[in-house]
Amino acid sequence: MTQQGPTAAMEGNLSCPICFEFFQDPVSLKCQHSFCRSCLETPAWIQQKERECPVCRGRNSIDNIQPAMSNMKLRNIVEAYLQREEKKGSGGREVGLVVCARHNKKLRFFCEECEELVCAVCVETERHAKHKHQPVKEEAQWRKTQAQTTAGQIKSEFANLHQFLRVEEEARLAALKQEEGMKTGLLTERITRLASNMASLSGRISNIQTKMKTDDISFLQMYKDLKDRAKYTLQDPEPVSGALIDVAQHLGNLRFNVWKKMQEMVQYTPVTLDVNSAHPDLLISRVLLEVSDRRSSQPVPDNAERFDSSVSVLGSEGFYSGIHSWEVEVGPKKAWTLGVAKEGVARKGNVMVSPEGGIWAMGLWNGEEYSAGTAPLGTPLVLSRKPQNVRVKLDYEKGELSFYDSSDMSLIYMFEQRFTERLFPYFSPCLNSDGTNPGVLSICPEKVFVTVTPAY
Repeated sequence: MTQQGPTAAMEGNLSCPICFEFFQDPVSLKCQHSFCRSCLETPAWIQQKERECPVCRGRNSIDNIQPAMSNMKLRNIVEAYLQREEKKGSGGREVGLVVCARHNKKLRFFCEECEELVCAVCVETERHAKHKHQPVKEEAQWRKTQAQTTAGQIKSEFANLHQFLRVEEEARLAALKQEEGMKTGLLTERITRLASNMASLSGRISNIQTKMKTDDISFLQMYKDLKDRAKYTLQDPEPVSGALIDVAQHLGNLRFNVWKKMQEMVQYTPVTLDVNSAHPDLLISRVLLEVSDRRSSQPVPDNAERFDSSVSVLGSEGFYSGIHSWEVEVGPKKAWTLGVAKEGVARKGNVMVSPEGGIWAMGLWNGEEYSAGTAPLGTPLVLSRKPQNVRVKLDYEKGELSFYDSSDMSLIYMFEQRFTERLFPYFSPCLNSDGTNPGVLSICPEKVFVTVTPAY
């Protein structure tokens, strides 16, 4: 066991065993244990007939609490120690930590439900007593890790986009260079042909000039032949069509055309999963489109949005109007549940999969029993075949939630309800603790089409 140094030991002796801070307005019980007055005299402790010491559980009556003045010596020791440490510097201790405005204690904990910093006294109050709390350092480390992981994924996605743009740039520059080579070759060929014709014509002229220098008799004898040869005329060069670079082909609507081509590498899904709502047993894919039961819990914050009993996860975006549809691949899984849940659905403890519980859903159980989640026992469903993909369609204004077999869009079941809250897509891959329900629920990408509509 590691031994404490003298400074740590001194600070331990001068710290309240409840809030672990240096004593403030210390009071002592007859068992000689001391506490900050605000830490000890909580409403719950004051109402006890025989008050227990928080350390040794010794019974104390109100008369046995020594007044604060009797602890002046302890207070003076604490103040003297703090003054000495302040002169020496921080000495490795936490400095500048924000204190609670109500209790003047350092904010050492983070309330998961309220999402706020609290002190050790706040933790014991009625408002926070039943909430989950994490030490500030652990909560901050978790959030930093989550932020770093998310940043890494964002960088990876943009790296893929940058790679696509680099490849597209190289391809378009290569096409430009290829056209340049073709046009240059065409012009070179035409120039070569013209040069050849000019050389032939120059030869004819030179030959005629030579013949004209002969004697008269010889010239007259060759005249007819020379006359015929002199009739040769050089055709005017044809205008060269398409000799220039087709700039419009390479630059016209360049950004739009590149964006349109990006459809080949990008996918659109109308729903993604909210990892912060996922039960600790669930594994969410990197791109937030697949969920499965990992068969063991992972250390995650017990935040207010997270399901802690129902093996469920919600979509990241809620709907309070309009028509929305998404398709889920359920594959060969033997148990699963799909639907929607209202924003205020219970996340802690047992969750009732029924409209009364704030969830409208249907699913498969035991590999063969389909049913809709209705109270009290559900509505059995008879399907002609086992769907591999299920499409969920929500019409908020009509109050309709429909489930279809995606292979032929045959209706499986429809809820009719007047919705009043924002609704979130609901997913449960169900437990796979014994290994009999493997596989994932996977949200399917939708086909994306680009349509250009003229503006009138």
